[in-house]
Amino acid sequence: MQSNSRGLVALVALAGLALMAPVAGCGGDESPITPTGSGGAGGTGGEGGGGGATCGNGVLEGNEACDDGNKAAGDGCELDCSFTCDNTNPDTGDAKCDDGNPCNGAETCSDKHTCDPGPNAADGTTCGASKICNAGVCVDDICGDGFVSPSEECDDGNTADGDGCDTCKFSCVSDDPTRDCSGLDPCVATACDEATHTCGNPVGDGQVCAMASVCVNGACAPIVCGDGIVHPGEECDDGNVVDGDGCQADCTLPSASVCGNGVRETGEQCDDSNTKNLDGCDSACKFEQVQRATWLKMQFAVDAAFCPANHLGGAIAAAAQGQLQTSLDQGVQNGSINILLKTLGLGDLSGTEDPAIEIGVIKGNPVIPMGAMYNGTADLDWWYTIDPTSINANREPLDKLTGFISASTLTAGPGNLTIGINFAGAPAALKMSSARLTMSVGAVSTPLASTGNTPGHLASENLDPALQTFASTGQPDDSGAGKLCGNVSATSLDQVPVPADLAAGGSIACGQGYTTQNSLLDVIVGGCTVFNIVTVITPSQPDQTDPNAPVAGAGGPYTLTTNAMTKQVNGCRDKDNQTVDFNTCLNAAAYSSFFKFATGRVIAK
Repeated sequence: MQSNSRGLVALVALAGLALMAPVAGCGGDESPITPTGSGGAGGTGGEGGGGGATCGNGVLEGNEACDDGNKAAGDGCELDCSFTCDNTNPDTGDAKCDDGNPCNGAETCSDKHTCDPGPNAADGTTCGASKICNAGVCVDDICGDGFVSPSEECDDGNTADGDGCDTCKFSCVSDDPTRDCSGLDPCVATACDEATHTCGNPVGDGQVCAMASVCVNGACAPIVCGDGIVHPGEECDDGNVVDGDGCQADCTLPSASVCGNGVRETGEQCDDSNTKNLDGCDSACKFEQVQRATWLKMQFAVDAAFCPANHLGGAIAAAAQGQLQTSLDQGVQNGSINILLKTLGLGDLSGTEDPAIEIGVIKGNPVIPMGAMYNGTADLDWWYTIDPTSINANREPLDKLTGFISASTLTAGPGNLTIGINFAGAPAALKMSSARLTMSVGAVSTPLASTGNTPGHLASENLDPALQTFASTGQPDDSGAGKLCGNVSATSLDQVPVPADLAAGGSIACGQGYTTQNSLLDVIVGGCTVFNIVTVITPSQPDQTDPNAPVAGAGGPYTLTTNAMTKQVNGCRDKDNQTVDFNTCLNAAAYSSFFKFATGRVIAK
């Protein structure tokens, strides 16, 4: 029994030790635990612990507040097994965590006994005398750091002047006379912008910036007559101080710019002391662009795109084509064939682009002084006397085609015109309806100056010496030539006498027996054969009508009839084969025709 009693006492003692030991799995718990029994005798004391406790062994012993099994600081349980902070104890809780720095906020004690960081104060927050918070750190407040302190008006993050904030002071303030932009050149700035505090709103170039001064290239400069800029107070400024060129030496206009006073003034291209047209300088003192055909070819075939019908040319058989073309070539060269074209309303003398022009068709003859060498195929700026029958009382062309110039190509028509040619030795004024023309515009050149006679412009015309204008149109070859397509009236052909070579007794007299009483129309309608073998002209009827002429009967196409004895055309039938008034029919009936040409610049007189 005694032995058993000692064993029971030992068991009870062991049970008491067990009550003081940590519960398995809770060795990291930092919460305080109150022991239910005293520690075993003879235990070794640990650092920071009392009563034989060992701090850092993961066992809460003695007077340890916590033991997390390590010796790391700041994790809630410190090296001496005391709490880092205790939010239940006002003496050791939040105050122990807060480092006193206002820029990183007030640190607080968490329920895990760790110090949680506080929120950073806004950058720029004052944290002391001349100090501000920046990224949670209290630093010296300096100009240029981007933060506006109480002692600063602005802080744009730099120390550069003129950008609205200079040394942390506004560059300009409109109500501050020391900062009102008044010291700057007004051509650079005149007012303070309240939003940006920068000097702006400069006076523009050419505007007054001071007494007798204007802005020139952003700087205030004295007004100078002759600098090429029309300043306030100047009526003109042509870059020089010369009188008589349209702007006087004092930069005033002549007392009156009058066309016809013999002085070329502002807006005038010439002034020949009169207001007459077709004399080299027109009634508005503008240069007269006149061209003459220097190359002319009658076409005997069609142009599918531009002139799909050519009844007149198609009637001329191969046997006569060469002779007819030779007469045209000779007429152009010797000046007996003169087709003159005046461009009216021309604003672009280079002939590159002009949306609205007119082409006037006129007749004239070359001025050939005694001993002069004339060549109608090369007559640049030659003088031509205008035929009064082709112009009105104001010396303006009677025949005009409305047109335009685009990409250096002139196009005009349709309309009415008359051209004068030599038809195998017989002068012919061919009246055309529905006429159209197109031609390329050649290079520009300075018009020739006359020495007193043709060619060239007289000094009395006072032509602007800087003026240049296109010198030609079309090219003298089949591919580059200008084109004229129109319908020749039967009446105009009836007024052309039969070519002498085709009449009785002529070198190639027609077997039909035409006489001098016959017309070219008679030959075209009746045809012409030589020796009853060679066809010179194929009998042809008109294939077109003049849309502007009165209609005969039911209208065209018309069929012309001839007198069997005289071979003269003396009757007409309409499209319904009814006989109609002969004269009305001749005026309405027409033959399609096609010509190619090139021109050169000349001077009308």
